[in-house]
Amino acid sequence: MLKFCKIIISSLVVMSLTSLAFGHKGIKGKFYYVQNSAWHPVHQLTQQAFLEGCDQIGIECALATTDENSLDALVALADQTISRSDAAGVAMWAGGLPVFKKAIKKANAKGIPIVLPHFPVAKGFFADNAVQIAADPTEWPIPLAEKMCAELKSRGKKGSVAITINNHNVTEDAVAATFARAMKKYCPHLKILEVQEEGPEPTKAIQVATSIMLANPDVVAALSTTGGGPTTWAGAQKETGKKIVAVGMDYTRVNLDLVKSGQVWGAVAQPLFTECLGSAKLLMEMANGAPAPYWTRLEAPLITKENVNDYYGLLDRLEPKYGDNLNKNPDS
Repeated sequence: MLKFCKIIISSLVVMSLTSLAFGHKGIKGKFYYVQNSAWHPVHQLTQQAFLEGCDQIGIECALATTDENSLDALVALADQTISRSDAAGVAMWAGGLPVFKKAIKKANAKGIPIVLPHFPVAKGFFADNAVQIAADPTEWPIPLAEKMCAELKSRGKKGSVAITINNHNVTEDAVAATFARAMKKYCPHLKILEVQEEGPEPTKAIQVATSIMLANPDVVAALSTTGGGPTTWAGAQKETGKKIVAVGMDYTRVNLDLVKSGQVWGAVAQPLFTECLGSAKLLMEMANGAPAPYWTRLEAPLITKENVNDYYGLLDRLEPKYGDNLNKNPDS
């Protein structure tokens, strides 16, 4: 747990330290966190991180979430939240998608600051009332590829590498492309397969990964860019009876358990907690007229058996606060 605390602290050091100095004087209204697929355990973690950030600095916040998985539902929810008369600021799980430009521009016209966690885009892509806090998906997959390549070499493995995503969005697409390039650099003898969508539903995702392994019997490794990825590739290995070096995303309990048990080699600790905790602080600063950096960059280290225990403590604290909708996917 000490190591995990150091990770959190080091990530937050890069954030503006002016938040406590500005306080929340003069702010009227609430700060909202907008997100779809609220049932997903990864999303539940981010929601609690945002609320914890609000509690730490003493601002009034609320979740504006829906269990629906569709993009249309999320866009509608974002617009409805920005239209609220009490909206003082909004953190939005927007995927870096252009379909949110209209809502963010509307917020800009109303003087509402927007913070975008997790899905970084180039400055100017959205209106200038929006800032972002996230790891850089064009940077952190490079050391991951290097470590995976070293592991494969140590095992004497040759063959192909699979990459799966939940869906096409700015972050997952960037991670997949960066990882593929880096793997070609560090392990040029390996074949990198085309990216395939596994989707959010676990059973279907396992079917996708299993099909990849059956169609490509030489698969020796896989990267999933989504939080369900460890379950996906653990399931595919079980279905095919073949062991590979598999990595997914995020420190949900099921993912940590899969790493600890050796069913997957690793999971990337995307800074879900830190970026959503920090979103609250950035919103408060911006609402007070303080300058905020366009991009607050965070780290995304690899979790393996060697450091997996460092991440359980955070979940022990957050999971009791998860909602009754946990894992109740309306589309399953």
